[in-house]
Amino acid sequence: MIHGQNPGVNTVPGHMAVRGRGAAWSSFRISSLLPPAPVLIFLILLWGVLQAPRLISLQGCSFQGVLSLGLPLNVPENGGGQPLLSKAMAGLTGLDSGYLPGILEHGLADANGLAAPDTSVAAVTAPEAPGELPLNAPATSGATTPDLSGQPVLVAIYHTHNAETYIPWQGQSKVEGQNGGVSMVGNEMVKVLAEEGINSVHDLTIHDYPNFPLSYIKSLPTATRLVQQNPSLKALLDVHRDAGLPFKETVKVGGEDSARIIIVIGNGQRGLPDPNWRENYAFAQEVGNRLQEMYPGVLKQVRLMEGRYNQHVFPHAILVEVGSDQNTLDEALVAGRCFARALAAIIKEEQ
Repeated sequence: MIHGQNPGVNTVPGHMAVRGRGAAWSSFRISSLLPPAPVLIFLILLWGVLQAPRLISLQGCSFQGVLSLGLPLNVPENGGGQPLLSKAMAGLTGLDSGYLPGILEHGLADANGLAAPDTSVAAVTAPEAPGELPLNAPATSGATTPDLSGQPVLVAIYHTHNAETYIPWQGQSKVEGQNGGVSMVGNEMVKVLAEEGINSVHDLTIHDYPNFPLSYIKSLPTATRLVQQNPSLKALLDVHRDAGLPFKETVKVGGEDSARIIIVIGNGQRGLPDPNWRENYAFAQEVGNRLQEMYPGVLKQVRLMEGRYNQHVFPHAILVEVGSDQNTLDEALVAGRCFARALAAIIKEEQ
């Protein structure tokens, strides 16, 4: 009720005041505001036709997959083409939407001084699973691993999201507070690089526990330290796995099933400048091309995304997503071996 009016009178703009509730709508009906029935039916059908492709594309998608539909696969250098969802999330929360399941999986982009680094080095504690390679399995190439203890470190590997693992192996997408399946892929890369005569180091510092959104903030000191301690470094790898895919993707490599690999490079936008991003991007494309030449189909994409993923600390820093959480550990290890051999081929050419 509006104060100051007679409670027995209903007033409608443009019509005479009519007493009584029943008579109030005799001269004014809601239906008078609606378009004619044929027009209304046409509009509903038109809306359905326009929405059908998108509704069909959502069938079978996970929640992360639905979110990823609003994210671009490639971002132009001028920043144009960024979808409204990505802009809104960046503006309101600062979340880095660059990683494919970005909002849910990558947390906040890196920054300086917001949290003390966790310098503890965790052991690989993931349990064995039936039908998979044991945790101490050597690389399967059959080559003898040389002693490289006196050689300079040329490749450094770490994990911003240590808990990422493979569902068929451990029954879950993450193992909180532990080094998951991605650490096993890192181990395999180290073994293959050693077989190729390239010394590497694998850092298992936990960065994503107990505060997952601060993962990139906590991994920044690790990446910086690896660069500072290894002046001969040729490549800095942050090894992840993809997530949120409704089904796994594999290709055949020498009769084995291999997961597929995405290489992600940040373009230094969204207030996180990276003077090295063009050099990083060129290096990523070189590695990706060599991987495609040696093992066709293993490379899924070299993806340029917003943010920087701590890649500003080194001009040959790349983020490597080895398979998705739907892949088996065996498939991820095959992909990791392929990637390591392609990287080794490039490094040896430059020596």
